Amino acid sequence: MKLSIDQEGQSPVAVRVAGDITQRHVSPFVEPLGDALGEGGYEKPVMLNLQQVDMLDSSGVGWLLVCHKRFHEKGGKLVLHSFSPTVSNVLKVLNMQKVLNLAETENDARRMFEGDAS
Repeated sequence: MKLSIDQEGQSPVAVRVAGDITQRHVSPFVEPLGDALGEGGYEKPVMLNLQQVDMLDSSGVGWLLVCHKRFHEKGGKLVLHSFSPTVSNVLKVLNMQKVLNLAETENDARRMFEGDAS
C-alpha cells in the first residue's frame, strides 16, 4: 500500500491510496495515514481516494474503521471516495455506508465537507 498526498496545505486534504489494503500492510502498530498526515492529521478534513486499491481484506476494513474513529475523536473528518470495483463490492456487502463517510466521486466527497466547521 502506498499513500500520497495530492493536495497538501489545502482543505480538505486529498490523499490517494494505491495497491492493497490488507493485513500485510496495516497492523495495530502501524498507522500509515496518520504518519502521512503528520502531527494533528486527525484534526483535518481528509478525502481518501481508493480508486487505485486492488485488494481490501478484513484487516483493511478494520484499518478504515479505526481511522474513521480517530478522525471523529479528534474533530476531523474522513471521507472515502472513488472506489475500485473490488473495494466498492466489499464496502457494499459489509454495509459500510452506515458507518463510514462514503462518496462515489471526488466532487461528491468535497460536497460532504461543505458547511462543516472543520
